[in-house]
Amino acid sequence: MTTRDASSGETITLTDLARLAGVGRNAVSNWRRREPDFPAPVDESTRRPRFSLNELEQWAERHGRALHVSGADRLWFALAGTHPTAEAALGAVAAAFSGTGEPAIAKELKDLRAETPAAKLFEFFIERAREAAGTGVPPGIAPLADIAAVVTEGTALPSVHDPACDEGDLLAEVARRTGRCRVLSGQDLSAPRAAIAEQRLRLLDEDAEVTARVGDSLLNPVQGERYDLVVCDPPFNVKDVGTGQYPAGDDPRLAYGTPPRTEPELAWALHCVALLAPGGHAVVRMPAQVAHRRTGRRIRSELLRWGALRAVVDSPEAKAHIWILAPRGETSQLLVSGGGDFAEAWRTIAADPDATIATADSATVPLMRLWDEDVDISPAVYLASATGDAASLAEAVEGLGGRVGEIGRHPLPRFGTGAEESTPETSLADLERDGHLIVNPGGEGGDLRCVIVDPIGDPPVRLGWRGDATETQWTITCEPTTDLGWIAAALAARLPTATKRTATGAKRRILSVKIPRLPLAEQQRRGAAFTKLDDLRSALAEAETRAGTLAAEAAAGLVSGAVTVED
Repeated sequence: MTTRDASSGETITLTDLARLAGVGRNAVSNWRRREPDFPAPVDESTRRPRFSLNELEQWAERHGRALHVSGADRLWFALAGTHPTAEAALGAVAAAFSGTGEPAIAKELKDLRAETPAAKLFEFFIERAREAAGTGVPPGIAPLADIAAVVTEGTALPSVHDPACDEGDLLAEVARRTGRCRVLSGQDLSAPRAAIAEQRLRLLDEDAEVTARVGDSLLNPVQGERYDLVVCDPPFNVKDVGTGQYPAGDDPRLAYGTPPRTEPELAWALHCVALLAPGGHAVVRMPAQVAHRRTGRRIRSELLRWGALRAVVDSPEAKAHIWILAPRGETSQLLVSGGGDFAEAWRTIAADPDATIATADSATVPLMRLWDEDVDISPAVYLASATGDAASLAEAVEGLGGRVGEIGRHPLPRFGTGAEESTPETSLADLERDGHLIVNPGGEGGDLRCVIVDPIGDPPVRLGWRGDATETQWTITCEPTTDLGWIAAALAARLPTATKRTATGAKRRILSVKIPRLPLAEQQRRGAAFTKLDDLRSALAEAETRAGTLAAEAAAGLVSGAVTVED
């Protein structure tokens, strides 16, 4: 490890350099490996070495490469170098925006605001801090905000609260969708995160009454404020949320029962309901298991009985369910939805609470149908039994028939017999180190073609797009020097299987795979053959899914009599 004098200016990581140069991370790795005059790190004492920005700018100019470094970039790099963590650097920016921070930072921000709106500028610093910390926006934020905007349609200047606001992501997204708000309020356990959320919201809506309190929402008494909209993306699986410390009989959060210790998310749902003003709604992200676990049966039953639970949306994008709750009121049914046409379905029942909805993606379920031994409110249970109409089934049959015909015409490779080869091999770890490919965790969107590796699923290896990979999978993208199909074939043949159904050590197993060294043309030839077979497997899997859906819809229609069979 070496550390040279870094006092001459700002320092950056290779990830920063890739962003400034507008290239991928593997391209920067290639520069560092292949260019003998690429600057040496000024600090290798951390997990990610840091380089002098000034030296990199000079190097890029010599090689005819442009680095787009803004004034905001330079300020961030300077702050990152003088603060122990990215969160501390972001806190210094928030303090300077609020007028309580360092005058020098405030002056630089004032100059930057002459060219960039303050709210957009602060978002830039939030993005940089998260990039440095390796974190990102939680997956449920966008669908929660979309649904929140739908349920508050027609409410002018709503008052909005988030009892687990973190840095204000959800409140900010809701404010962007609903427009101006009368109140934007939040609460969080962390004082630094609450301060960031408060400053962020003040810049986003200068006319709103903005507060972000510090404290435990579930353990503190319910305050007197009531809100038109409460949104919440609570922490999942925190077993002891302290509900046993509520004052029995006096706390409004216990109106529907005391949540069991094993159902912490229900405590957040009840807290959100207790904060609602008349006519208000709460939009809460919930694990799918909460919809059917036996331990929460009594509270689910009471929420339905008193009309507090109005809708449950099974949101693939949020990777969870989203509950829409309201103060006690009269209702005779629950809206369940897969999310596709939720907005239209919600507007229908808002105009007529007794309206019947039965589409492929949404349905109203009478409450009497829910009060059984399980009180299961999972949308999939009721959407799966929704009756398909004859016209849609006929269209689905025609579409599936056409797809099967296309698959029958799918080109397949021709194989012959050859002798097993003994060629030099290299590992994926070596290929990644040399910049020929890059292995990343899934969950990041994108339209880049890649190999998707699923350590615990089936198929374990397939070709696809980065946006198709989930957080439990891994993606491999290749430089032009390596054929993607060839890498996929090698992984499909040689990927070690997990001894347990766990993702632990998955990347280590991927990087250990040995790849025969072949000329690029031969890689492409063999990779193309594997790609044809993988495309066929994918097409057959899609057809199987469509056939399963068609069979289920046909069964529902045939049993109900809504669908007849023509001779």
